[in-house]
Amino acid sequence: MAHIDVFKSWADTIRQDIEAFKALLEAGKADAKARELAGGALQYLVSKMDLIPDWNEGIGVIDDVMILRVAAQLAQDHAKGDLPASAEAAFERLTNEADAIVKFLGGPVYDKLKAYTAKLGEAKVRNRTPAQLVEDATLRKTLYKELDEELEKNVPIVIKDPADAELRLKSYLTHKLS
Repeated sequence: MAHIDVFKSWADTIRQDIEAFKALLEAGKADAKARELAGGALQYLVSKMDLIPDWNEGIGVIDDVMILRVAAQLAQDHAKGDLPASAEAAFERLTNEADAIVKFLGGPVYDKLKAYTAKLGEAKVRNRTPAQLVEDATLRKTLYKELDEELEKNVPIVIKDPADAELRLKSYLTHKLS
């Protein structure tokens, strides 16, 4: 199976993945850093300034699903508190799936993606920081509404030429992360 087909299949679980990150963001007993990572990853999904513009044919959503997996991998270094079993299972799956990104990008570019993702835990999107999301339930509710709106807009990922899509994906990420 081509890398692009694997990444494309991840879009099928984006709703469950988002629910797992929401659970972590809401988890009062979780480490603040883990909650901020969750907030940063969720805000990335509604940000207009992501690594690959969402309008980019076929690959515009793939950076979003990659960021969720890298953030899950980063979150495993922190206490996540008492998460529902479905969220625990989702984080386990996301963390394992991140290995496919390493194989695709190679270690050096993956390390840059990981550093980029770690910084999302501090990034301000739509005038709010992940730390503010941790503290303010009203801001979280607004983010969740924006995520729902974003999911409504998502169109099916259509890839006519897998080799071309992989080439474009790798060049975008390599260029943006350099």
